[in-house]
Amino acid sequence: MNRSIRSRGIIVRALARLVSGAIAGAAMSAVYQTYGARGDRRRFPPPGRMVDIGGRRIHLWTAGTGSPTVVIVPGLGEPGVNWAALSPELAAESSVVLYDRAGLGWSDPSPWAGTALGAARDLRRALDEAGIAPPYVLVGHSAGGHIVRLFAAERPDAVAAVVLVDSSHPEQIRLLHRTRTEIALEMLRSRLTPLGLRRLAFEAGWSGRARREAAARRLPSELLPTRIAFDLSDRQRRAELREAAAAITVTPVQVRRRAPHLGAIPLTVISASPDEPPETDTKAAAAQRRFYSVWVPLQADLVRLSSNAEHVVAEHAGHHIHRDRPELVVKAILGHVRRARIETRAR
Repeated sequence: MNRSIRSRGIIVRALARLVSGAIAGAAMSAVYQTYGARGDRRRFPPPGRMVDIGGRRIHLWTAGTGSPTVVIVPGLGEPGVNWAALSPELAAESSVVLYDRAGLGWSDPSPWAGTALGAARDLRRALDEAGIAPPYVLVGHSAGGHIVRLFAAERPDAVAAVVLVDSSHPEQIRLLHRTRTEIALEMLRSRLTPLGLRRLAFEAGWSGRARREAAARRLPSELLPTRIAFDLSDRQRRAELREAAAAITVTPVQVRRRAPHLGAIPLTVISASPDEPPETDTKAAAAQRRFYSVWVPLQADLVRLSSNAEHVVAEHAGHHIHRDRPELVVKAILGHVRRARIETRAR
């Protein structure tokens, strides 16, 4: 009996030490993450303008001069830096703005961030406060397409044209059946970031995931460390999750109700090609075919948003067309810039 009690006591003390060690490790990891994030903010100051929109600052990375201004809204959870490779060529002909939504990139977080409508209104206010006057050529990639649709629907007089780059569609969640399991996995991954585990794994050389993800975005080499810092940021991860949650709940409703059409605003829809190289894995290839069987009609439906629209299919390009076929995206954007100038002179 006494031996049994002593054994249980040993087990309890061992478990207590393990729990205490885990708590201490988590606390040290959290401190490590906090100091690491602060160091990143010092090393990578904002390259653009921090615009106050009422107690919060939105980062607008501006370049070039001239009108109309090209305003680029990246995809879900992505900061403006992901489009930095296209900025020089666009800025050679006109003004360019890369938009960091709340909590992404260098922009301050917002407790109500995440919805496309909120992001559209933040953008509108930031442009106004920064003195960046219309007209605008709005470029929206993926979920950024929802944001530019809502912006254009609310301020059609300020919009010279819209370019949707493999844009999201409000019906895609219902038709593609994106599971909540995917969101749950992202949430689990995000829970690791505040504890500094991803940062520790990266900086200790145990994991190259952050570097691989940054390199896959095909950024200029000097911007890779900046993008890695964002990938290791708990603030960035929280903003991504808010957007992901809104994308399967609130945002599609907002777009359907508030931006069902764009009238006669000039519109170019650039879509990924269903003929991109198939996956070598048989199951993955079948999933890819099922995806495009839904995605292609949704992209065609986006063309019907405007009575003045064109549809461009980017051959040999996946979802990130601005990375796979940047020349195609630049051509579409600058085409609208030049046409808008001609129309302005003709008035």
